[in-house]
Amino acid sequence: MVLCAKVKRKKAESVRQQLIRQGLFDGSYIPLRDESYVYFAVKGRGKAKGLLFVEKRLQKREQHGRSLEEELAGKLNKKELGELVKSFDIVGDIAVVEIPPSLAKKQKLIASAIMKNHHNIKTVAKKTGATSGEFRIRPVRVIAGEKKTSTVYRESGCEFELDLNKTYFSSRLSSERTRICSMVKAGENVLVPFAGVGPFAIRIAKAQPKATVIGIELNPAAARYFEKNIARNRCPNILALKGDVKKLLPGKYAGWADRVAMPLPKDSAHFLSNAIPCLKRGGTLHYYSFGDAKSPFAKAESEIRAAATRLGRKASVIYKRIVRPYSAGTVQVVIDAKIS
Repeated sequence: MVLCAKVKRKKAESVRQQLIRQGLFDGSYIPLRDESYVYFAVKGRGKAKGLLFVEKRLQKREQHGRSLEEELAGKLNKKELGELVKSFDIVGDIAVVEIPPSLAKKQKLIASAIMKNHHNIKTVAKKTGATSGEFRIRPVRVIAGEKKTSTVYRESGCEFELDLNKTYFSSRLSSERTRICSMVKAGENVLVPFAGVGPFAIRIAKAQPKATVIGIELNPAAARYFEKNIARNRCPNILALKGDVKKLLPGKYAGWADRVAMPLPKDSAHFLSNAIPCLKRGGTLHYYSFGDAKSPFAKAESEIRAAATRLGRKASVIYKRIVRPYSAGTVQVVIDAKIS
C-alpha cells in the first residue's frame, strides 16, 4: 500500500504541479484513477494544505533512466547519433517520431529503443510529411508495434479519442489549455473555433461546468470525435457545431461570447473578422499564431489590432508568451487581448 493524495479529477493537474513544487510527488508509481478521483503517490504529507491522504495499491513504474541517445549508443555511429532526432511526442499510447532520411534504414532500431524504454507505448509512428491540407493533418506511418493510428489521449482528467491520420492534435498545448481553464468563470460563454477533437472546449467545460461552451469544427472526422469525446467526458454544457467558421460566425453568435479561443496558429488572421464580432464589449480573445523568433509577437499583435479597427473595435494586449519553438527561426505564440 502506498500513501496517496486523493484529488478530484478536475483539479488533478494543478494539484500534481503543486505536489511537484513541494517535493512531495512520487513519480515512481503510476497514478490510479476512478470516476471521480485521481490518486497520486506522495513521499509524505509535508506542508500540503487542504489535501486528503489515503493508502492505495499502486503499480510501480518501470525504471528506465536511459535516454534514446544512451539506448542507441553503440548501435548507431557518432554521425548517426548526431543526426538522431532525440525528442518525440507521445499521444496516448503512440509515440510520434521524426526520422531523418539518412536514418531511414535504422527506423526499426530507433522504434525498438523507444518501446524498450517506454512500456506504455504500443505503437511507434513516424511523420511522413508536413502539416498540410484543408484540415491541417500531419500524416504518420506505423513503423513498430500495433498497426493503428487511433488512440486515447488523457490530460487533466479528460480523455480524447482521436486518429492521427484523420485529425489535427497537439499534446504540446496542454499548459495553454490549463491556463485558459483557470481563467474561465461561472456563467461565461466561451467560443472555440477550430475545436478539433475537443481538447480546449472539453477541458474548459470540465473545469467550469457553469460555463457554456460552443466548439466549431469543419473536419468531419474531427467533428465526429468531438461529439464522442463530449459524451466520453460527460460535458452537457458544450454544443458541438460541424461547419465552416466563415459561414457560421458571427451570425447569431454576434456579441454572445465572453471569451474566444482560436487554437489555429496558421492562417488564423483570416478568421479574425468572424471571431471578434462574437465577443461582448470587454471580452477576451486568446489568439494563437506563428511569429519570427527575433520578433515573435509583432505580426500577431498587428493582425489583432488591424482586424479590431476594421470592425470598429479596439484591441488591448493584456498577455503574450512564446508557447513553443516550431521550426528554425519560427515560434508559436499566444496573445490575449481585451476587445472593447
